[in-house]
Amino acid sequence: MSSDESSDGGLFWHPARKFDGKRHAIRGDRPPRGWPEVEALCGSRLDPAPVSSTEWLLHPTCESCWESLVRQQVPDYPWANPGDGRSSEDR
Repeated sequence: MSSDESSDGGLFWHPARKFDGKRHAIRGDRPPRGWPEVEALCGSRLDPAPVSSTEWLLHPTCESCWESLVRQQVPDYPWANPGDGRSSEDR
């Protein structure tokens, strides 16, 4: 996991209608209009153009972004706590 993946900063979901029509997870606070291309958790480079509320609701969630978040939050084993910094072999 890279330092970007483990940061505790904000996260928001944004539809990428010009890219693939899915809602992607993007690190950081929601930027103002006119923001540059960004990288989603799945690695896709997106030009997050403004979208309507309807588009936001209709776009499906990117499965790769969702799985990336789950992997960061849910330990592989019940005794593995991702927040304590110890590996499962150290327990």
